[in-house]
Amino acid sequence: MNQSDKKENGSSGESTGESTLVQRFPASNLQVLAHFYRGELARANVWRQRMDATTHWAVVSTMAIISLAYSTPEASMLLLPFCCVLLYLLLHIEARRYRYFDVWRMRVRMLEVHLMVPALLQGQDLAEGNWRETLCNDLLAPHYKMSRIEALGRRLQRTYIWLFLIVLGTWLLLGFNRIPEGDLDIGSFLSVFGQGSVSGAAVLGFVGVFYLYLFSIMVIAGPRQDTEIRRKEPSRQHWPI
Repeated sequence: MNQSDKKENGSSGESTGESTLVQRFPASNLQVLAHFYRGELARANVWRQRMDATTHWAVVSTMAIISLAYSTPEASMLLLPFCCVLLYLLLHIEARRYRYFDVWRMRVRMLEVHLMVPALLQGQDLAEGNWRETLCNDLLAPHYKMSRIEALGRRLQRTYIWLFLIVLGTWLLLGFNRIPEGDLDIGSFLSVFGQGSVSGAAVLGFVGVFYLYLFSIMVIAGPRQDTEIRRKEPSRQHWPI
């Protein structure tokens, strides 16, 4: 075998052994996609840290208000319903951050599936779908991948529902502790939760409606997912992986 034949065989061997990833993307495009992947991953990490900061403030605020309500005998019974309002505000802030986080997370997942997997499983045919067109359209006109009600439900299921239940249990227990001894009737129980011209029945009714609203959000959002990296249902508008 002469040297020219060896070169031909070597070149054919290189072409047949060429990775699937290089066949799909030139080297220059792979460099751009690598930088893009790092950028999207950094964005996802930043928004994840912002979500964690909101959760931290929610936990700290709840513990501080509960401690104030129990350590001060003259503290108003409306202090803990105010805590629920504060938690609800933080829930909305975190849901907004969660929607932003989900945008960058979905981009990272798409790049991992369609770039990392072909690099690991070379020579195998993979179903790519229209992910490139979808990614380009989202870069031109970014949009959320989940609705606000779904984001609220996800954050409720994972963290905030437990804080709301702690506040509710603490509030009811504090009310029972403040009922005068020997006067355990429904009128005394309702009067404990009132404040000034606001009757206890109105306060209890407001709290009951508020918690029904929270549970309805959880029902609308659907069952809790075990992981944040999830594969959404085909019937929903989402990014295909």
